[in-house]
Amino acid sequence: MSAVFMGSFPVFLEPVSRDLAWGRAVLPQIITVISLSAAVLMPLCGRLVDRIGVRIPVALGLILVASGMGLLSLIRSNGAVFWVAALLLGAGAALSGPPAFVGVVSSWFDKNRALALGCVLSIAPMCSQAVVAPLAQHLIATVGWRTSYQMLALVVSVVGAATALLFLRRNSAGGSEMPGPQPVDVTAGQALRTRTFWQLAIASALASGALIGFSVHVVSWLTGRSVAPAQAALVLSALFLSGVAGTFLSSYVADRSRSIRPIQIFYALPLAGLGLMAASNALPTMVLGAALVGLGMSAVTGLAPFLVTRYFGLGASAEIFGIVMAMSMASIGLAPLLIGLGFDRTGGYVLPLALTALAVVIATIAIGLLPRANAPARPAHDDHGLSIVAERVS
Repeated sequence: MSAVFMGSFPVFLEPVSRDLAWGRAVLPQIITVISLSAAVLMPLCGRLVDRIGVRIPVALGLILVASGMGLLSLIRSNGAVFWVAALLLGAGAALSGPPAFVGVVSSWFDKNRALALGCVLSIAPMCSQAVVAPLAQHLIATVGWRTSYQMLALVVSVVGAATALLFLRRNSAGGSEMPGPQPVDVTAGQALRTRTFWQLAIASALASGALIGFSVHVVSWLTGRSVAPAQAALVLSALFLSGVAGTFLSSYVADRSRSIRPIQIFYALPLAGLGLMAASNALPTMVLGAALVGLGMSAVTGLAPFLVTRYFGLGASAEIFGIVMAMSMASIGLAPLLIGLGFDRTGGYVLPLALTALAVVIATIAIGLLPRANAPARPAHDDHGLSIVAERVS
């Protein structure tokens, strides 16, 4: 349900902008506000979920999302109603977004936790967006964009909030099926004092920002190299479609490996993909390169919550992952802008894409320096000053 707004946004962009006599840069400002406000609020919302459970925060978040969409149906200008709607959507995304589901999913699934998290946090939103886009298009053509926003808001508030209140709960009796040492639950403050947390957070932020920023500019990059627009669009489709396969494949590998090396390979795949895309304008080569980028991009975003639970346990998983995701969202918000500025300053994509590749290299190295995937990461000292340093497991 939290993906309904983003999935329908591209469909609403043209009719809303036309009806209100806006340029195409006005309505997208709401995405910037949502991203920044959600990034600020996610750690706090994660802490709330860890403290009181998942049902009420997610239900409240979906009601806020629905309220924001409802307000958008009333906008006449980009005044107060516009910005209040954006803030409500950002707060709703923080409460009902991925951090809220890390703990509840992980409590029910251990042996196949990475796959379960990938399905809930990656595949389900993709399916939601795939369904809601043509539905929104049909509604707009039938009843107009204002009524369409109201109808979608009603679905989110009634179906989403009711499902959260009735069915979401942690499995308090679940036992671990993973062999080897198990993660000890630590607080967010303890996690922040570990090298493991910062390696994971920085790697996730750099890789996700760089790759998603690249995906925003890939069509412009290719058409600037005299690739036909239709072929460039096909390459972009290959990048996104491979993301679905990447989620399943990386989750399958992560669930069955006690080493961090296979996960590091997924982080490195986009480097090969970028190289192939830069080396040739032949369509098969560009599609293969885009597929490798998509595989790595989905692995980067999909494995972060799994690694949080494996290194830091479930006790504060929502808050810890909320911090990781806040850093990633800030990076995702800045990367497309920085790549665009690099193009404007240099007149081409050579330097921006070289820096994109460098960010992925740093992320790959940082992930490779992590301990074994299910070895617990502990802070140097607990809250009472006792030494609890974890040994590096190769």
